[in-house]
Amino acid sequence: MTTPYISRRTGSTQWLMQRVSAAVLVVLAFLHFGIQHFTSDAVSTGLTVASRMNNAWWQAYYVLFITLALYHGVNGLVGIIRDYAPPAKWRVLAEVTLWTIALVFGARGLANVVNPTPASAVKESYAARGFPAGASIGNPPSFPISYDFHSELRELFLLEYYLAKHTVRSDDATTAAIFAHKPGAPTPEAVAASGTAFDQWALGVIAKGAPKADTNHHSTLCDPLFSSSYEFAVWAANVRKANATTRGDQAITARLAAAPAYTAAIH
Repeated sequence: MTTPYISRRTGSTQWLMQRVSAAVLVVLAFLHFGIQHFTSDAVSTGLTVASRMNNAWWQAYYVLFITLALYHGVNGLVGIIRDYAPPAKWRVLAEVTLWTIALVFGARGLANVVNPTPASAVKESYAARGFPAGASIGNPPSFPISYDFHSELRELFLLEYYLAKHTVRSDDATTAAIFAHKPGAPTPEAVAASGTAFDQWALGVIAKGAPKADTNHHSTLCDPLFSSSYEFAVWAANVRKANATTRGDQAITARLAAAPAYTAAIH
C-alpha cells in the first residue's frame, strides 16, 4: 500500500493564496470584459491591440493577470495531486514539471507584454501595405472565419471606426457627412460615392496642414491611436492607396496621389 503523503506544513498559505488569486482574477476578468464590450476598444484589431499593449496601465494589468492565472492554475493542480497522495518521487516530479511549465510560459508571456511591437510601427505597416485579408480561428475554436479588409466597403467601415473611436478630432465634420452615410445594403455605386466623399474630406484636412500639437494628453486605459484629424487623414489616405493598388482601382490611386507618405512622426 502506498504511504500517504504527509507534509510538515499546514498548507494554509497555499489555501489562502488560491482564494485570494481567484478573487483578484474575477475582478480582472470582469474589467477586461467591460472594456472589451463597452468602450472604444470593443472592436479588437491589430491597431487597437498594439495601442493597448503599449499602454503602461494595460501592461501592468496583463503582467498581474498572467502571473495570477498561472499561479492559480498550477497551485490548484498541485493541491489535487497532493490529495491523491502519490509516491513522493512522482509527486515531486509532477510539481517540478508543472512549475517549470508555468515559469516558461509566464516568462514568454511577460516578455511579450513588456516588449510589444510599437503602435507606430503597426500604423506604418498598415499605411504601406493596406488592411489585411485572411482567415482566423474563432474563439472558442471553430471553423476559420474569412475576412477581407481589402474590400472597399469593409475598409470604409473600419476607417469610420478608427475615426470615431480612436482619433482626437481637430475638425468639425460629422462621420455621416465624411463617409456619405453608407446604407445598410449598399450598392457598388453607393460604396464608390462614400469612398469619394471620404477621400475629398481627407485631402481637405491634409491641405490645411497639421494642427498645433496637443501637449495636454495623459495616458489613460484607452489611448487614442491618432492625435489629430490630420494624422488620421494622412494615414487613411495611404491605407486607401495601398488597398486600391491591391484591388487594381486606379481611380482611387490617382485621386490620392498627392497625399504625403505616412510616418509615425506625423501629428
